[in-house]
Amino acid sequence: MLGMSALAERDPDRAWKALCGLTQAKDERFRLAFEVVKTGELIKDRVTTFTFSDTVVAFSVGDSDSDLRAMVILVAEFFARALFYRIPLRGGIAHGRFMFNFDHNLFAGPALVHAYRLSEDAQWLGIRVDERVAKHAETIALQAKGGYPSIAAWRVPVAGGGSESSHVIDWVAAHRTNFKVSPPFSATQFYEPFAETFGSFDSLPAAVRRKYENTVAFINERFASCADNTMAPTR
Repeated sequence: MLGMSALAERDPDRAWKALCGLTQAKDERFRLAFEVVKTGELIKDRVTTFTFSDTVVAFSVGDSDSDLRAMVILVAEFFARALFYRIPLRGGIAHGRFMFNFDHNLFAGPALVHAYRLSEDAQWLGIRVDERVAKHAETIALQAKGGYPSIAAWRVPVAGGGSESSHVIDWVAAHRTNFKVSPPFSATQFYEPFAETFGSFDSLPAAVRRKYENTVAFINERFASCADNTMAPTR
């Protein structure tokens, strides 16, 4: 969650409320089941989650096409639902080995490290995916609601300045009909719902303001592509 450390020091009660919203969003979305229209397959119970403070770890039970569909779709749903509860998130999805032991709360593996780095390097609110996930999604033509690709190419702003060519979950396409105010809009307009929890936009550190500005650039561009019915990967 973006800004959680500063919020916990400044206002523990608001921080706790934000964590409760995060948990509610997680419970509401990761429990969903959905049907693959082309095959009629019902996909459910393919993703397991664990929460530590303001971090949610999600991992699939296997390595099948169904697991990939569940992971990408449910993470996109969770991200959008968290925004609805005014919880700003960023995340990463990586393919690889992952080991866990719930009895001792142990988690390890290269996939966890890679996903963490994808998330932490990104200077925005959104979800990056690694190349193996993106290529697998392309082979099964993974789509969001309305037939738009679930994953898009995007130059993601990264720590240290500049941007990296990457692949990201296109949650804007999946939730294009849920915007109460249609893009394009400014960073200050997008930030307004978060102000009650995190303070005014102008009071944020410059680096944090840039994260919201970068997020809005993505939203406006992808929404425009959706409206034009192109949704081609953006380079």
